[in-house]
Amino acid sequence: MLNIVDLEERFDQRLQGSRVADLAAAHAAGTAWSIAVWSVAEAAGPLILAADEIERAFAVASWPVFVFGVHRSGTTLVRDLLDHHPALSVLPSEGTMFTNFEWHLKRLRRDDWLRFLGCEWLRRLANPINQQPYWLLGRSSGEGSPYIDFARALMAWWPLVEARLGQRITSWPLVAIALAYTHCTAGFRASSSLQRWVEKTPTNERFLARLTAEFPNAKLIHVVRHPFAVYASQRRAAGNLSHPLSEEGLILQQMRRSYQEAANRSVRPASDAYLPLRYEDLLDDTVGSINRVASFLGIQPLSVLTLPTANGIPTPSNSSFRSDETAGRLNRRPTGDTYGVLTRRDRERVSAMVADVAAKLGYQLDPVPALHRKRLRMMTRAKWVADRLKARWARFSLPRSE
Repeated sequence: MLNIVDLEERFDQRLQGSRVADLAAAHAAGTAWSIAVWSVAEAAGPLILAADEIERAFAVASWPVFVFGVHRSGTTLVRDLLDHHPALSVLPSEGTMFTNFEWHLKRLRRDDWLRFLGCEWLRRLANPINQQPYWLLGRSSGEGSPYIDFARALMAWWPLVEARLGQRITSWPLVAIALAYTHCTAGFRASSSLQRWVEKTPTNERFLARLTAEFPNAKLIHVVRHPFAVYASQRRAAGNLSHPLSEEGLILQQMRRSYQEAANRSVRPASDAYLPLRYEDLLDDTVGSINRVASFLGIQPLSVLTLPTANGIPTPSNSSFRSDETAGRLNRRPTGDTYGVLTRRDRERVSAMVADVAAKLGYQLDPVPALHRKRLRMMTRAKWVADRLKARWARFSLPRSE
C-alpha cells in the first residue's frame, strides 16, 4: 500500500496546475501507478456482490443515456450538469468504446481486456480530462485506496456482464465499467432512486444504429453548437492559430456528419429517444433547457442540474481556455467572442462544408458560391482521406500484443 501512496503522490505532482503541462510524463506516472493499483487489487481478488444488488444493477444497465456531438460542441458541460442527479450515474470520463477502445481490444487477447481497460479507467478516474478536478474517488492512504476498491469491483462485475450481455452487446465492457463505477459511488441499494447511467463520447453520432440496437431503451442527447464556435475552439485547442489544423479534413468531415445527423432528425416527428440540444440555448436559458432535458429523461428537474460537477466535485467553467471562472458555475460569455481566431480561409471552409445543414438547426453562415463550395468540399474530402490513411498507418505501426 505504501508503494501505491508513493506512486500516487508522484502522479499527483504531474497533475498540478490548471492544465497538465507535460502529458507524456503524466501518462508515464499514471501508468506506473495504475499498474501497481491493479496488481494489489488482483492479489486481494474481486469484491463479493450480493444477489439483490446484481439484479438491481442489471436493471439499471439496460437504461443508458448517451451524450454525443462533434468535438468542442459542449458535450462535457452537458455531462457535468447531469452528474450529481440522484437518478443518474454519470461516468466522469469519455466512454470511447466504439471510437477508440474497440480498435485496441481487437489487437489484444481477450484475457487481457480486463486489465487493459481497468488500468485505463483507473487513470481516467484520477485525471479525466487533463484539468481539475483530479482524483474523483478521493486519495489513497496507508489504510486503503478507493482505486483498489474500483479495480476489485470491476473484477467482480466483468464476468457477470460478459456472461449476461456479451453475446448480444458488443459494448458490454463499457457496461462493466459503468457498473463498477456506480458500485463505488452511488451503489445499487434497493432504496436508491437510481434509474439510468450516462456516458458521453464525441462523434458517437456515427454509431447511433449500433447504440440503439444494443440498447433499445437508450436516451440519446445530441449537443450542437455554432459551427464557427466549434471550429474556433478546435483551433485554440490545437495551439497554432497561424496555420491550418493538422487534421482539418477529419474535423470538417466530422462536423458535417454531426450537423447532417441532427438536421435529418430535426425534420422527423419528435422522438422520445433522441433530443437535440443547442449549446447556446443551454447557456441563454439554462433553466428552460434543463427542464427540457429532465422531462426527456423522465427525472425531476432538480437544481443540481444547473451546477457542473464530476462525481459531485465542482468542475471548471465550460471554457477550456480560461482559468479565472468559478468552478461549478456556467460561463455565459457570448459564443461570438471565440470567432476572432478564425481566418477568412477558415470561415470559407466551414461554411462550404456545413452551412446548408447548420441552417436547419438555426445557425446562419455566409453562403459560399456553388462552384467554389464544390471545390472546397472536394479538397476537404481529399484531406480527410489523407488524414485517415495517416492515422491508420500510425495505428498499425504500433506493436501488437502477443
